[in-house]
Amino acid sequence: MALILLLVNSLAGQEKRGFQWIIGYDSSSLDSIGEAILLNFNEKPVSISKITSVDNFHMEGSNTSICDKEGNLLFYSNGCLVVNAAGEVMENGDTINPGFLQDYFCPYGGSPIRQGAVAVPSPEHESLYYLFNLDMDTPYEVIKDDSTGVIDTFGFSAIAPQRLYYQLIDMSLNDGLGAVVAKNQIAVQDTFARGNIQAVRHANGRDWWIVVPKSHSNCYFLVLITPDGIQPPQLRCSGHIWSDDDSGAQAVFSPDLEKYIRFNAWNGLNIFNFDNSTGDLSNPVQILFPNDTINYIAGVAVSPNSRFLYVCARKRVYQFDLTADHIESSKIQVAEWDGTYNPYATIFYLAALAPDGKIYISSTSSTFNLHVIENPDSMGLACNLIQHGVTLPSYNFATIPNIPHYCRSEEECEVLINSTYKAVEEPLIIIYPNPAKDKIWIDFPDLGSKSYSLDIYDLTGRHILNTKITSPLSPVDISMLPSGAFFYFIKGMQTTSTGKIVITH
Repeated sequence: MALILLLVNSLAGQEKRGFQWIIGYDSSSLDSIGEAILLNFNEKPVSISKITSVDNFHMEGSNTSICDKEGNLLFYSNGCLVVNAAGEVMENGDTINPGFLQDYFCPYGGSPIRQGAVAVPSPEHESLYYLFNLDMDTPYEVIKDDSTGVIDTFGFSAIAPQRLYYQLIDMSLNDGLGAVVAKNQIAVQDTFARGNIQAVRHANGRDWWIVVPKSHSNCYFLVLITPDGIQPPQLRCSGHIWSDDDSGAQAVFSPDLEKYIRFNAWNGLNIFNFDNSTGDLSNPVQILFPNDTINYIAGVAVSPNSRFLYVCARKRVYQFDLTADHIESSKIQVAEWDGTYNPYATIFYLAALAPDGKIYISSTSSTFNLHVIENPDSMGLACNLIQHGVTLPSYNFATIPNIPHYCRSEEECEVLINSTYKAVEEPLIIIYPNPAKDKIWIDFPDLGSKSYSLDIYDLTGRHILNTKITSPLSPVDISMLPSGAFFYFIKGMQTTSTGKIVITH
């Protein structure tokens, strides 16, 4: 029997460490200073407001935040500074990215590296936290202006991270506002891809893996955090060898901790099985996209039930079924940019699953909105992607926070999802025969609806049929539709049903 997930108020037992997001420029006018945007998921619906923050503080690229178990904000970072809950630079939290990035980017707002920072709690040390952040250096040929000798800071063929730093933060200091007690420590020194730090729970439920891609390779550094501290890095190699065009990417783990996904325009969508006990990446799948579809824009997020992967490809959003035997064949287009400017183009970019079970999507330019997928556990257009559905009080330039899933195992993820979403039995709707030829019949319960609507879409998401069904077992003529596989969406007053149907004439 089908299940639907309904939000409930009680979040008992869940670590609410990811319940406050910080995004945005200083303010809506850009020449004012000292403000940021707070999305507070402790409130239902999410509350969105401006907060006082550090002068000239932008969340343009690197963006992470962390709360205590009860959902109280502790600190956040843009890869250049650590900012405490009072909106002030934490003690010893300045210049956490020495060198090239500090000189050329930090004075103007923040690190430009997408997913260039992530924060996690220290295992078995209640007041201690780690903040990991990537630097920028010039390991390749440097581009200079011959007349001034100034390095071209946007020459990404020349600059790339060479150090994975970590900051150790003690929140018991300064009356709970914290202090950085170990600063600019090097966890790994090598040459890294331009972003995509991710954190994921170890299978023991206590430790953490930090995963960072190595550049020009199919290898990934894994750093294990235990109660004894940072362990020596391990290297895992699998799948596609990434080119130097590795910027503009996003990486994510599925909520059940079993899939690792990394995506950008030039290297495609890369999906791995992940073993969080050993750190092994296996069974790689690569799916390529046309360049005219993506350009350099790429984002990914996974539904709460870990079944559906959402891919943001500039002007389109696609859904893939991670449980399908052939994932690429499950591709459905669930949105196409509607052309809105607010005030700049609201195309689709970075995405993240939020504590309210929705997926939020940023745009590449400065806009006053986020897109939102209201029902990401539903197949096809039933996921209900609402373009520019969230209004912001200030500009947000591209960013979405990089926050890990706080499950300790696949089983706990399932428990946490069910503690956030109450499973309720949905009355059964039956469509038959399937496969069908010229007619189908639909059997549904009487729940007070005067009628049900039937919508059919092809695999690209194109709407090809809409009809009303006023009584159970009434035949529906499908003789005008071509042969092939399609998705259907049936909706009544109190229930919905989605699925796939095959038509053979």
